[in-house]
Amino acid sequence: MTVLVVDDVANNVAIAGQVVKRMGHRFIEARSGEEALEKFHSEAPDMILMDVMMPGIGGLEATRRIREAAGSRWLPILMVTALSREDEVLEGLRAGADDYLTKPLSLPVFQAKIQVFQRIAELQQALSRYSDELATYYRQAEEERRLGASLMEYMVNREGLSDSALRYRVTPAWHFSGDLVAAARTPGKCHHILLSDGMGHGLPAAMGSLPQFDTFYAMTELGYGIARIVEVMNSRMHTMMPPGRFSALTLVSVNPVAGTIEVWNGGNPAPCLLDAGGSIVRRWKSRHLPLGVLPPEEFSAEPEVYSYDGACQLFLWSDGLSEAENAEGVQFGDERAEAALRAAAREQRFDALLQALDAHRAGAAADDISVVAVEVPAPGTLTESLHAPRSGGESGSDRLCMSFHFEAMDLKNLDVVPTLTGMIERIDALKEHAGQVFIILSELVANALDHGLLRLDSTLKTSSEGFTAYATQRQKALQALEQGFIEIQLEVLRRDGRKMARITVRDSGPGFDWAACSQIPDNALYGRGIALVRRLSHEMRYVGTGNEVVVYYELSSGAGAAGHTAPHALMQ
Repeated sequence: MTVLVVDDVANNVAIAGQVVKRMGHRFIEARSGEEALEKFHSEAPDMILMDVMMPGIGGLEATRRIREAAGSRWLPILMVTALSREDEVLEGLRAGADDYLTKPLSLPVFQAKIQVFQRIAELQQALSRYSDELATYYRQAEEERRLGASLMEYMVNREGLSDSALRYRVTPAWHFSGDLVAAARTPGKCHHILLSDGMGHGLPAAMGSLPQFDTFYAMTELGYGIARIVEVMNSRMHTMMPPGRFSALTLVSVNPVAGTIEVWNGGNPAPCLLDAGGSIVRRWKSRHLPLGVLPPEEFSAEPEVYSYDGACQLFLWSDGLSEAENAEGVQFGDERAEAALRAAAREQRFDALLQALDAHRAGAAADDISVVAVEVPAPGTLTESLHAPRSGGESGSDRLCMSFHFEAMDLKNLDVVPTLTGMIERIDALKEHAGQVFIILSELVANALDHGLLRLDSTLKTSSEGFTAYATQRQKALQALEQGFIEIQLEVLRRDGRKMARITVRDSGPGFDWAACSQIPDNALYGRGIALVRRLSHEMRYVGTGNEVVVYYELSSGAGAAGHTAPHALMQ
């Protein structure tokens, strides 16, 4: 420590200097207030012993100037005075001194004062180091926050969230929301929606959900169902995340062709479905543990399947909404949320729910809050998005033939059509029609597997309970499948001067009486997907016993419009 001793009497300076040097400190001197100011600027002392009574600039004025120049830097100044009146001591302290000594100088007291200020100086230096470290940490944290914000912005603001059938709001409790929302459509136009509530708040919770997002988007793009998607998500969460990190998750698939809604809910509040009149017709309470809790071998990916009638609306929210408190500590609750939805007109329900929530909660959110509203179209609804693009011409080769053979073991472990989707999307002649080809392949392969090999009965699907029973039977039958095969052939060719895709699906089953299927009523809950295939295809026919079906899909300009008059054979 460097100690500056300021006194106009040489003997006083020498005595004080000896004490300072014996204590192991560096000693510098000044004989006037003016010299003290010069030494302060040139030597930057750690402590000053300042005599009050000096000619020229006195000790009090020198102390004021030094204290002003030191600014926020901590610099102990010990004043030495022959005066002991209280008002004079106060004047010295007000000038900026930290303590004082009276003359004649007591060397033991002087030595003790130096030791006290040395301890304080060491504490101040440590505090300054900690402050610098904290400032560095803050700068690094801000940089990481900006990087995280950029990454989360990319992940969250994906094209699927701009879907006209979707509205959502995410209110973070901190800089980042641990609640994340994602949405996308499969090539077959099933609408997939994800609501994830990561454990904790802020960036750690948000980053914990990132493995879910890339899995969700990649697998949805290929056409995988939500059961397979959530199975992969859980496996990745359980493998990649530290122990004890998990995410509550709701994953939804709306299939407007088949008129079904599939929901997998692990730890989130129950989504609710409202019909056009505002009645809640279905809730999906959590039946599973959050993602990452169970290892893959103990995890159940089975969703609940519901068959709906007519256009309706689906609402999802995180527990931050349910647990939002007002000034009295009363939670908003699911019942209040549902009451707000029922009381509002259809087009105003989403806004009404948010207004009721904002009016209830007091101040900043204690937890992240997410609300999602999904417009669910009437079953069997065909939109322009299902029709082939009007590119005004043809692309790709006129000749192409690909064949695939899937044995029982392959069918148990693979989702056949999504496995082929990436290849189809890279073929010039097919890529603009990939969505329509996906729908056709999905329905033909599903029929070959479910009815040709597994021998399931579609008439089970006459109610929501029937859909659930059908899904359970299918899972059991698929696991028990030991033999059989499905063959798929995809060709591009010219037929009657038109460019066509010929899709052939054959299974090893005994076939069926496809003519009898003409009796399926138009309002049946099953067979809707096949009706869509008939409308999308140019021609469809069965071969032999019915275990082989051939579909011609037109790739020429203007192809894919529903409702054309080409003849069709009936399908099961």
